[in-house]
Amino acid sequence: MGPMVLASSNRRACVRRRKSEGMNTMRLRGLSLSAAGIVSIIVAQAAAGQALTSRGTTPMGPIFDGLRGATTRPVPGVSRPPAPATPDTSWVPDRYVQVPGVDGLVLVPGHRERALSDHEVYAPPLVGRTPDGGAINVPAGVRPPVGERQGP
Repeated sequence: MGPMVLASSNRRACVRRRKSEGMNTMRLRGLSLSAAGIVSIIVAQAAAGQALTSRGTTPMGPIFDGLRGATTRPVPGVSRPPAPATPDTSWVPDRYVQVPGVDGLVLVPGHRERALSDHEVYAPPLVGRTPDGGAINVPAGVRPPVGERQGP
């Protein structure tokens, strides 16, 4: 073999050695990182075991205990239903009415009215909603029945 062929094969061998050394270094780094990860997991689990005995039922103890307490507390009681309708009351459903001084229709919520005579009812105080979201207070009082009146 000539000197050129020997130099070329020496270079290849040198490159192979460098590559294998680099691969070995990378393997060792990967192995050491994996070992460090495993050790940190084991240490965390050991610390969590100590936390279990000192803080509560879970490693995050107070946080999860508070969350469990908030989600499992009893539901508040429901208020009593309104008194049943008497023969002299009638239900007036939600409706839109024109009110002087307001652009557009005003939403008057559903309510019960008590009949005083054939042409008069007692209406409770109401809060109507304007198209722009404002509120209009409608005082309680004696009015004509819904079918006979224009306003709320």
